[in-house]
This record gives sequence, structure tokens and C-alpha cells, in this order.
Amino acid sequence: MKTTTFILFYLFLYPHISFAESPWVLEKEKNGIKVWTRKPDNATLKEYKAITTMQISVDKLVAFFRDYKNYDQWMYKVEPGSVKLIKRNNENDFFIRMVVSAPLIKGRESITRFIFNKPDSKGAVLITLDAAPDLLPLNDLYVRIPKMKAYWKFTPLANGTTEITQQALSSIGGNFPESIANLGIVDAPYTMMIRLKEFLK
Repeated sequence: MKTTTFILFYLFLYPHISFAESPWVLEKEKNGIKVWTRKPDNATLKEYKAITTMQISVDKLVAFFRDYKNYDQWMYKVEPGSVKLIKRNNENDFFIRMVVSAPLIKGRESITRFIFNKPDSKGAVLITLDAAPDLLPLNDLYVRIPKMKAYWKFTPLANGTTEITQQALSSIGGNFPESIANLGIVDAPYTMMIRLKEFLK
């Protein structure tokens, strides 16, 4: 089951935002964190959405997420020292490479484009994440994540609190059965939300 849990990181950070009609199912509600899943059309891997709130400003969250050097300290099973800036178009548009480790199977290498959008009329900020698997040559030591689309959204609330939403769906690559990965799909987003709360308290 540990192997399944490690793979779930990809769903949290590297997903394919879906327009599926199936309803969200609340899978976990604990420590102020809610995690839902649903089954997208034409996909075997489930999509998830996680929401929590924190006593922190949107600006501070955006600054924290721009600091990619700390990703391996809170993102799920990211191998220490594996996070590298590959390309930067500007401070709001850059590409990051990282490796997620797991026992018994090959580590997964992700190359992801992060785009920080301007605040909307209510001050909410959307960060979109898209896989860019062809940006670097393949590395035989890892399995490249082929598809991913995800987002983080920070929505300001009353009294200086912010709602944090993360939604994701992805392909994990290789021959690992996605039906098995589904068994632990809740663990990765929940763990990351817990770490964010601990890191930013």
C-alpha cells in the first residue's frame, strides 16, 4: 500500500483538469481538510480535489509557491535535491523538474510548467500546472510523467484567512496499474495539505 500512496503524489501535483459529469464523493474530512474524488469520463485514474483554510494571506501563499527550492520539503515524496528550475519565462511562468521516489518501482520524473495568474476581481489567485514531458531528453533512471494538468487556487476569506483548493488528475506513466493507484488517491493531497499547514503556521 505504501507504493500506491507514493504514486498518488502525481495526482495531487500533476493532474488533468476534467469536465467529467460524475459527482464528487467526499472521501475524507479531518483536521480541517476535505478530499473528494470522482471518476472522469474515459479515464481509469480518479480525479481528486482537496480544500482547506489557513490563517495566511494570498500574497504570502503565492510567494511561498514561487520558491520552488522548498518543494522537496512539503510536496509528497519529492526526492530531496531533485527539484530543478529548467526554464523561466518570467517570475509567473516557469518549468520545474522533480523526482518522486517510491519503493519497489522506478521513480517518476515530472517536468511541470507553473503559471501564476493575476488575481481575479475577488483577489483569488489561480496557479495552473501542466506537464511538459518533452522539454528534456528522457532519463533511463526514471519514468517520465506523460500527462498532467492541475491547479492550486487561493481565495481570500474574512479575517485574514484563505481557502486553499487543489485539484488534479494525471497519468503516472509506466506499467503501474492505475486501478491500484486509485486505492490510495486520498493520501497524497491530504498529506500535502497537512504539511502546508505545519510549514506555514
